[in-house]
Amino acid sequence: MNDPTESHTVSISRPAPAEYTRRSITVDFLYLDNESCDRCTGTEASLETALERVEPVLDTLDVGVTVRDVHVSTLEAAEATQLAVSPTIRIDGRDIQPDYLESTCESCGDLCECDGDVDCRLWNYRGGEHSTAPVGLLVESLLEAIAPKGDQRGDPREGQASQLSTNVREFFDGSGDDEPGCGC
Repeated sequence: MNDPTESHTVSISRPAPAEYTRRSITVDFLYLDNESCDRCTGTEASLETALERVEPVLDTLDVGVTVRDVHVSTLEAAEATQLAVSPTIRIDGRDIQPDYLESTCESCGDLCECDGDVDCRLWNYRGGEHSTAPVGLLVESLLEAIAPKGDQRGDPREGQASQLSTNVREFFDGSGDDEPGCGC
């Protein structure tokens, strides 16, 4: 019999019995560019800070966290991940802020070879708009996932956009500008 660990669709985990009963949450950090984009790098730093702040709660409740760092570098990857806006943080498959706003991102505009603008996410938190995810929003979202009020499971994609935004599509295919085939 072939070893299924060689498959791209199957992974085998061999947890110790104590780890088997441990709850776990998955945090997905999806972004277009975490090297040049100030919003992506700032959100990544905020996520790291938030995880450090909730670590004592994780230890106390014996909950593990898996962070998946996903660089979305092609239109195909954007479609596969259903990335509507960059950056995005999902906890157990749910965008922590599915109702998002976008605004021109100067640092991402520099990535594009076209004259067009690139829009990135704005985060709403406590009455303000933030260009990077506020640590408080991330801590609150993590705590809700760690110790949910009632049963909030269900379909993780329920109520979320399952299509790419026009902005993300244009980022990859250049269809929003006058230059054919720009392909930012």
